[in-house]
Amino acid sequence: MSRYLQDRVCYVGQQDVYEEASESLKELLGIEVSHTQIERVCECYGKLLEAADNEAKPVDQMAVEADEMLYAMADGSMILTREEGWKEIKLGRLFKAGSHEAISEKRFRISDSVYTAHVGGYKEFVAKWEKEIPIHGKLVLLADGAPWFWDWAKESYPQAIQILDYYHCKEYLCEFAGKYFEKKKDREKWIEQQEKRLFQDKVDEVIEEIKALPIKALEHNAIKKTILTYYENNRSRMLYGSYRKQGLLIGSGPIEAAHRNVIQKRLKLAGQRWSKAGAQWIANLRVYRKSKRWNKIVELSNSEKLAA
Repeated sequence: MSRYLQDRVCYVGQQDVYEEASESLKELLGIEVSHTQIERVCECYGKLLEAADNEAKPVDQMAVEADEMLYAMADGSMILTREEGWKEIKLGRLFKAGSHEAISEKRFRISDSVYTAHVGGYKEFVAKWEKEIPIHGKLVLLADGAPWFWDWAKESYPQAIQILDYYHCKEYLCEFAGKYFEKKKDREKWIEQQEKRLFQDKVDEVIEEIKALPIKALEHNAIKKTILTYYENNRSRMLYGSYRKQGLLIGSGPIEAAHRNVIQKRLKLAGQRWSKAGAQWIANLRVYRKSKRWNKIVELSNSEKLAA
């Protein structure tokens, strides 16, 4: 198989299921490549990328000036594996603030991002991810309330701005109000009041308001404890009024969209079940493609002799 064909096989294989990738190659190039050949080539290059990622830090993957704002977001989603059933795959997304562009009054896009994916634990994930995070620039870390993320942020990037995703924050508020207040009118009024406080940086007032609510049923003890623990653990990351004044993003929508587009669109289709290694190798191809770094595949094809 020629180097050019290896490159094209990897491209269609990371884009679609192997059977349909085989059909695409036949229709577009007039070349018959079996789905098993496509799988072997994709896994081979995905494995090579894994080895390359474990080597020295890439050079200037994202050039950032000293005063540029850079967002780093991470989250996990589940894929089905043969060895362990449903397994989490973590995805990190890096992008410059200037890449977040309005395309209409309520629609935005991010023109360029660098992604990192890992099937497994967070320690291995952040070891990979840190190789991609530039040493320059003003870093904004935005995520939900996962303790591992904020523990890592505190240790590795103590000077970064930390923001708790506002929509997770509001979700806790709505879930609490839905169980505590019987009347819809009372729920909506209370939520509106707390949101107003949150956008005035009055996090402590919200916490004290919740603490002061009388216990009217046994279940209220549990729901109060849940929201109070979440808010108290993240109060320093909930200054949404200040973040807005600085023009900062407060929602983790970009990483949630990335999971759908980068990971789930290829690795979470009906009937799919991956080996852990196979899922990682295809995820590697996906993140290189979506990070606009496909030239690395071309480099590998020019330097490696692969049998298909």
